[in-house]
Amino acid sequence: MVNQDFGVHPDTAGTLETIPHTVSFDAGAADKLIVTLNAETSGGTASITFDGDALTLVAGTTGAKNKGIYYLDNPFTGGAADLTFDMTSFGVVNGIGFGIVSIAGSLDGVESGNTAGGLSVDLTTTIADSFVVTTYSSNAGTIPTVPAGHTQLYTSGNIGSADGAAAYLNGVATGLQTITYGQGSPSGNQTSGAVFAPAPVPEPSSAALLGLGGLALILRRRK
Repeated sequence: MVNQDFGVHPDTAGTLETIPHTVSFDAGAADKLIVTLNAETSGGTASITFDGDALTLVAGTTGAKNKGIYYLDNPFTGGAADLTFDMTSFGVVNGIGFGIVSIAGSLDGVESGNTAGGLSVDLTTTIADSFVVTTYSSNAGTIPTVPAGHTQLYTSGNIGSADGAAAYLNGVATGLQTITYGQGSPSGNQTSGAVFAPAPVPEPSSAALLGLGGLALILRRRK
């Protein structure tokens, strides 16, 4: 884990339909930027950019007020940059909620993504120590709670008149993962999740062989 941030922005001034919402975020020495997005909207498609580069929506995670999980491989690492949520294609935007996290040691792309109506989503991890991000939304109910053991990015009952939450868990084992949010009296609720696999770490023997090979080349050149 490198860095994280979050925000909830009710559209009280009626500007999200015409002016993109921008926050500054320092991704640090990361190789992946992940963003969750909840929004109460009417029509349209969300666009998220970081330092001008468009994030990719994880297949199968978008719908209703749960706008999905987005990612960018090898983000700008020279310090803080603008992260921009462009909702101007929507006819109505009553509010947005977003969670941001940057991580190091990740493979490019996404291993899997899934979405389900209700409080739970099933994900399957095939590589140990994966990084799992989930987000939840509903149209009504009490304030949502994030899954037990997960790190909360945010939880809010004031995304327009909608509710939303997001969380992550690092070091996830292989196999089926059922991840469950909590909320009393939910309505029109949906949970999305995505798995990001870690980059393989060279075995000690392999690393030692590489080092010996380099040493042999140096000695050969000196002769």
